[in-house]
Formats: sequence, structure tokens, C-alpha cells
Amino acid sequence: MIIYTFPLYILVDILKQSGLLAKIGLICSPIMKLIGLPGEAAIGIISGMTLNMYAAIAALVPLHLNTKEMTIAGLFLGLAHNLFIETAVLSRAGANGVLILFVRIVGALIAAGVLNLVWI
Repeated sequence: MIIYTFPLYILVDILKQSGLLAKIGLICSPIMKLIGLPGEAAIGIISGMTLNMYAAIAALVPLHLNTKEMTIAGLFLGLAHNLFIETAVLSRAGANGVLILFVRIVGALIAAGVLNLVWI
């Protein structure tokens, strides 16, 4: 677990201090706003989608997201985490990997977007 969390936490903190995280956030902001997250959270979302939940947590913690944003990120990643490995395993088991990948990503986007809209 420390293999993912410590380096990603440090990397995100360095990106934040250098101003690069703000630039990344600006680029990702239009898509991330659809699900109620700041653009900077894209690093955490991508980490979770490609690696695992621990990597996502390590990348999201330095951003100091509020309760709503962390809940949305958690819901999104609960549906679409560790995509490479899990899609490969499901494909090997006989499932249509492309369909599974599509459903997980689209389902996560829809669920996070709905949560963003209904959160009071």
C-alpha cells in the first residue's frame, strides 16, 4: 500500500506547490465539473481508474476536497476502479471486456453526475 500512497501523495503535493496542478486542473475542469469535482481531482480519478483505490486516496487527500466532493469521487471510483486488471480478469472469464469497461465508466459518470445534482 505504501508503494502507491506515499509517492503519489508527494507527487500531488509537489504539483500543487509548483502550480502545475492548477494548470492540469484548468484543462480537466470542463469534464470534472459535470460530476461536481474540481479539475485537480482528475489526477485522483485517473489514479484510481488505472491503479487502485489506495492510489486515488493518496492523490485526492492533498487536494483537501470537501465532504460532497470526496463522496462523489468515492462513488465514481467505487464503480470504475482498477479498470485494466479487472477488465482483463473479466475478459479472461468470458465477459465482453469492452462492454464491461464501457458500462463501468459510463455508469460511474452517470452515478457521480446524479449525486452531484441531488446533493443539497
